[in-house]
Amino acid sequence: MFNFLTQDFMIRALLLALSLSAAASLLSPFLVLNKQAMIADGLSHVAFTGIIFGLLFSNQAFYIAIPFTVLASIFITYLGNIKMIDHDSAIGVISTFTLAVGLIVVSLTDGFNRDIESLLTGAILSSSSVDVWISFAILIITGAFITFFYRSLLSLTYDESYAKFSKVKSTFLKYCLSALTGLFIVVGIRTVGMLLISTFIIFPALIASQISRSFKQTILISLLVSVVSVFLSIWISYELDTPTGSTIVVFYTLVLALAIIYRRFFKKN
Repeated sequence: MFNFLTQDFMIRALLLALSLSAAASLLSPFLVLNKQAMIADGLSHVAFTGIIFGLLFSNQAFYIAIPFTVLASIFITYLGNIKMIDHDSAIGVISTFTLAVGLIVVSLTDGFNRDIESLLTGAILSSSSVDVWISFAILIITGAFITFFYRSLLSLTYDESYAKFSKVKSTFLKYCLSALTGLFIVVGIRTVGMLLISTFIIFPALIASQISRSFKQTILISLLVSVVSVFLSIWISYELDTPTGSTIVVFYTLVLALAIIYRRFFKKN
């Protein structure tokens, strides 16, 4: 039934996607419930330019793109914290500016066409063992961060004023969450591409919130939905020979529709 598991490159792709989706599902509730879901889309534009600069100056593009994107993510959070502009506007300003710079660099440099296509749509099937280990590292770091700071993050998510009153290090936690999100975005672009990376951040918490009755349930359901959805999506894309990233998005959307129907007609208050 699952013939794709006999292919080494498919196993690497599956492990990469599962670990990244699991990491994203842990971040998703804190970002979505804080109305920061679109930071994934904005940071994908930043990561695009970071990778372009990496390809321009080095063969190891992601080693340049990671600090570039993480610093941009922290700067967006900083602008929101000092109330200079609101968070959504900060995302819009930084993401559009960096994307514009990246496109200018591409227009002035030859040989980027092939690389840009993989950045836009993803190249998960060409992932290496190193990519898999990096994705595992991101999952471990994210899981450790969420576990260690769970109560503080919960307070920050639902009532920032209370969190500050309780002496929660809200600024520190916001910067850490931003850095982890930026790190995930850079590596995640390899999976579904720049155009679809926000899928991993937005859908898990949206789906889980339709079903769950507590925040812990939201995280657990988000994790379960992510892992199952990505596994089945990769299997379907292999069997039907469809783009992996697009298949993941369509599958997530169908699951969300079913979750909404369940909440509307079957869930008891």
